[in-house]
Amino acid sequence: MDRELLIEIGLEELPASWLPNLTRQVAEKLEAHLRAMRIAPGAPVESFSTPRRLTARVAKIAERQEDLEETITGPPVSAAFKDGRPTPAALGFARKQGVDFEHITRLKTAKGEYLAFNKKQRGKSAVDALPDLMTAFLRDIAFPKQMNWDARLEDGRENFVFGRPIRWLLFLYGGRVVPYTIGRAANAAASTVQEVESGALTYGHRFLATSGRAGRSIKVRSFDEYQARLSEHFVVLAHSERRDRIARELEKHARRLGARVHLTEHAALIDEVADLVEFPGVVAGFFDRSFLELPHEVLTTTLVHHQHWFPVMTEDGKLKEAFLAVVNTQPQDERTIAKNAERVVTARLRDAKFFWEADRRIPLESRLERLHTLQFHKKLGSYRDKAERIEKLARWIASSPDAFGKPEAADDAAKAARLAKADLTSDMVFEFPELQGTMGGVYARA
Repeated sequence: MDRELLIEIGLEELPASWLPNLTRQVAEKLEAHLRAMRIAPGAPVESFSTPRRLTARVAKIAERQEDLEETITGPPVSAAFKDGRPTPAALGFARKQGVDFEHITRLKTAKGEYLAFNKKQRGKSAVDALPDLMTAFLRDIAFPKQMNWDARLEDGRENFVFGRPIRWLLFLYGGRVVPYTIGRAANAAASTVQEVESGALTYGHRFLATSGRAGRSIKVRSFDEYQARLSEHFVVLAHSERRDRIARELEKHARRLGARVHLTEHAALIDEVADLVEFPGVVAGFFDRSFLELPHEVLTTTLVHHQHWFPVMTEDGKLKEAFLAVVNTQPQDERTIAKNAERVVTARLRDAKFFWEADRRIPLESRLERLHTLQFHKKLGSYRDKAERIEKLARWIASSPDAFGKPEAADDAAKAARLAKADLTSDMVFEFPELQGTMGGVYARA
């Protein structure tokens, strides 16, 4: 009879940029280890993630491992006997297989005749095999950075490291807990480090799940119950559901402002913020209209790249003095949250406005000498040297009949190339590195 396998690894908050790859890894590596342990899944391996959990579910796996039958080859027959008696090599091969020499057979191959042993091993029950699978699975998950948190696994290897400390482990097979322990290292530096034992318990949203008390555990026995109970405790498990919820909330709040938000343009940002939260909500904030005098690129970079918030556009396509922020809560009083967000944005925009006004007092041509202070490459010189090489190349391309063949544009092309790196010395690019290359064009037009 096939039964459901459900695993949830509860962690300290993971960076959003890690989650897409980790979600794929969890499914791929769990399936690989199931097959390696001869417990082939009878249904696709599903994986989910939020900032605080990595979840895997297989609707059906077998109750037992498949029996193992394999032929193990030993030394060649020519080296296995001397004067009709087995040599130490032959006896050692039998001893290694745990049998008397009488059970050893011979196998003819293209390379000659060898001693062989037909090994048969009855498969363990899934409950007995799954702890070993969990150990291999946990060891195999790769993170951009690992943390040593004074934990160990019962596999004889060194301390167990992971992307973030594990706080709980939901490990169910057929609705029953598979016993498993992540131990405390003998030389643990902190006395507060505790063992993590598997159970049938999960946890809801860190702040909103307040039935009884915040952080109260939730008992589950199946994936359907697990998903339903998490939803009741303010955790949206599927990334796609969080993303769709964010998109709907953004559109709703934009309509309230009599404006719109470009969901297609900001699709990557929506995907990213969906991995920053477990229960997404949206609040609207505002900034002073005078900041609209800043270039469009500066405003959107401040909101999108620095704060992960969404610019709002008027119906005629101009920026509005408002933004939408995704939060990990269900705000009762949006203005309280929005005011804090507005303070952050206002401070950033004041800096940008100061840099914008200060940078425009110095023409781009006057910045060229400062490029000598920025090294491009130790063997290729400074950025000023690079700009001069680009200038020569641009003039040659514009003048060459084999290329564009527009000699009248050669001077303009050379000047554009000469100034291409000048914005690297501006205060704006120093504060907002994402704008390098872009601000040069903005300052040139200004």
